Amino acid sequence: MIKIITDLPSSRWQEYRDLRIRAVTNVPYAFGTTAEEELSKSEDRWKKRLEGTGEDRKDYAVFAEEDGNLVGTMGAYRERLGKVKHSATVVGVYIDEKYRGQGISSLLMDALIKKISEDTTVIRLELMVVTTQEAAIALYKKFGFEIVGTVHKEVFFDGTYYDEYIMEKFL
Repeated sequence: MIKIITDLPSSRWQEYRDLRIRAVTNVPYAFGTTAEEELSKSEDRWKKRLEGTGEDRKDYAVFAEEDGNLVGTMGAYRERLGKVKHSATVVGVYIDEKYRGQGISSLLMDALIKKISEDTTVIRLELMVVTTQEAAIALYKKFGFEIVGTVHKEVFFDGTYYDEYIMEKFL
């Protein structure tokens, strides 16, 4: 049975790192980092990421687990600068392949939006998604995100450039 976790303790940093490495390995064009870059990060950096501190700060993160094993994640960071701190950016969306198509991403998105909505000063969510990721785009549209633009050749991986949609949703 899938369980949604809204606060993963920093003691589980290795599991989080391993999930992130699976993500950037299995869908490399959807993430800005590589497995090598993720593996080079220190234990302290991974712990700080889960604690919401440090340079990799994510203000919000939710996880899916089955039988104690992490199988999915979704996060968001809040903008820091005064004129844009009413916005948060959704990042790091990933579900292990064998768990896709079971509604886990919807459970995670629902939990993430609820968590972000607790901060009434955040009124806008945004994200970027590779234009060929049809399932992800459908998920975002299901939750009220709209395509507001296209960034051409945003991602370069394995000799190919990928365009990304910019999507937004108001809370």
